[in-house]
Amino acid sequence: MRVLALLLLSFAFQASAGDARLRPEWTAACKSGNTDFSVRFDSRSGDPYRDDQAVTLAWGKNSPVALPIEPALYVPTRIASDALNHCQGIGAFDWPGGRLLLLIRKNDRPADDQLIAIVIDAKSGALVGNEGPLGAISQDIVLLRQGQGFRALLERSWHVDAGDGGEFAAPDWMTLGSAQGRFVHEWETARK
Repeated sequence: MRVLALLLLSFAFQASAGDARLRPEWTAACKSGNTDFSVRFDSRSGDPYRDDQAVTLAWGKNSPVALPIEPALYVPTRIASDALNHCQGIGAFDWPGGRLLLLIRKNDRPADDQLIAIVIDAKSGALVGNEGPLGAISQDIVLLRQGQGFRALLERSWHVDAGDGGEFAAPDWMTLGSAQGRFVHEWETARK
């Protein structure tokens, strides 16, 4: 009986705690070369469920600068990659032309989360481009090097399970690259 009571209390605590990733404020600590920098996510209301987090970049000893990303709920993520990630909680990967590719996870409930791409200058931290959402993700992000760019495993389409009628995501590889100094991304395979 005592074990049952402890189990019930444990489940009640977990249910009330919610998702630990959904925090009103958090900071991704980063280091590129000899420069420490951070990306801060801060809810204006103090309530993460209001989807009002502003995103700021603090490069070295410079004053923080707001990144031109729509207010939303951004959550820390794990990125499995064969390339060096310069941050914890978000992705920051070496990019052609002396730049860094930032990959940020946006909670897009009730749908799956979205992967957002930003390119910054690796020497000054200046914004080069807000590349917007790349696609949906449901688990950890998988990012593999390919030439000067990457391959990211994202959810490309949804299908109905013939057995029980439930839905499932079909992942596919998206290539991320640079052409004439511009960020480009496309699915590796044509739709069937």
